[in-house]
Amino acid sequence: MSLVSTRLPQDMNKEIEWYARKEHLKKTVALRKIIERGLKEVRVEHALEEYHEGKVTLWKACEIARLPLWEMMDLIKKRRISAPYTLKDMEEDIKAAFGD
Repeated sequence: MSLVSTRLPQDMNKEIEWYARKEHLKKTVALRKIIERGLKEVRVEHALEEYHEGKVTLWKACEIARLPLWEMMDLIKKRRISAPYTLKDMEEDIKAAFGD
């Protein structure tokens, strides 16, 4: 594990301390959990954007977001995201899901 140092506004620091107390965690553990949640959200948003723009297949979007196929499909449905999806894309997804 590496050490990262940053300056935070006082109000943000107080929110982190509040969260740590609420969850009965040390501040550093609470901060890691918050960062993990934020990074997951960033990965998912990026994957959805790439999929919507037709830059990646559904399966690749799952890999980027680190989500199972069913969960990604559910997000796409809920957000009503469409993407150009070709026969070639489908073949690649099937190969990725079931192997060669």
